[in-house]
Amino acid sequence: MANRNRRANVPDVDNTIDLVQVDGLVVAKIIKHCHEEGSSAVDVAQGVLLGLVADTRLEVTNCFPFPKNLDENFDEEDYQMEMMRHLRKVNVDHLHVGWYQSTQQGAFLSTQFLESQFTYQTSIEESVVLIYDPLKTKRGFLHLKAYRLTPQAVALYKDNDFGADAIKTHHLSFESLYQEIRLVIHNSHLVNALLCELSEMVPSYEGSQYLDLGTASVLEKHLRSLTDNVDELLQDTNKFNIYQRQVVKQQQEKQKYVQKRNLENTARQSRGEAALPEEDITKVFKPIPVPPRLEPMVLSAQIAAHCQQVSLFCSQALGKLFLSEALQQPQSSQQQTTLKGSSKAA
Repeated sequence: MANRNRRANVPDVDNTIDLVQVDGLVVAKIIKHCHEEGSSAVDVAQGVLLGLVADTRLEVTNCFPFPKNLDENFDEEDYQMEMMRHLRKVNVDHLHVGWYQSTQQGAFLSTQFLESQFTYQTSIEESVVLIYDPLKTKRGFLHLKAYRLTPQAVALYKDNDFGADAIKTHHLSFESLYQEIRLVIHNSHLVNALLCELSEMVPSYEGSQYLDLGTASVLEKHLRSLTDNVDELLQDTNKFNIYQRQVVKQQQEKQKYVQKRNLENTARQSRGEAALPEEDITKVFKPIPVPPRLEPMVLSAQIAAHCQQVSLFCSQALGKLFLSEALQQPQSSQQQTTLKGSSKAA
């Protein structure tokens, strides 16, 4: 998805997008595609967003899914350009403004995801990515978020240096790696009227599953993903600690080597001999490659996202619990009143 349909760009300009307005038809198409192809933990559904920019508002008015590449001769860019030409012929918005992707339990952050979004933002400055979670939507909560890379993250990717010093220079952390853009769903008046009619046709018992308190499985999946990410982060931290110990050890060896050469040169000068020729110490002690810090930063951002989701999920579960308790109290009091009345009659 990262290298499709580039435009003429100005890489140093970062267009500010404060609001993403998505048409209800686009949301329906994304939901249909993600539930068909991205329902499992392995398959990921992706697609293209089309629309236009009005000041600081990005309006997403159309989209189309990207099929799975089953043929080696299949050209992704040609397919995309052909689809946009067909949409242009029927007078539909055909400007490329980003992409969308399905996710499972909010685990969408990865180096590939960041690279794809970086390529989009450097080629299409106003582009965003929409993340949709089918599992959370099945629980009764529409999970559709819009994200963009921060200017610090874009500058870091432009330098293509992910060492600790470069990250410190750009003042970048896992909290400022990406930003969420406010998203609103826009419907026409006819669609709103249709939704009102459909809401009257839905049976009353259809909304009862939203009060389901059997949510232990969802919380367990979140905690398992959180544990896996913490383990991976611990492994990367151990690698970086090993690198730091190796650097300290090499510095000590360099100092010993320099002191030994100075003592030997002093002894040779005292004997009237020529000093040893100077040599590049970096050739004797090759620099140890610095492990990239991008992957640990992505893992930290993913851990923070999981913690936020667990906190939100637990607060929603507690709300359901208190609501169910409040609904049970009038029912129990009514039963007690009925029992008292029947006992008096007897």
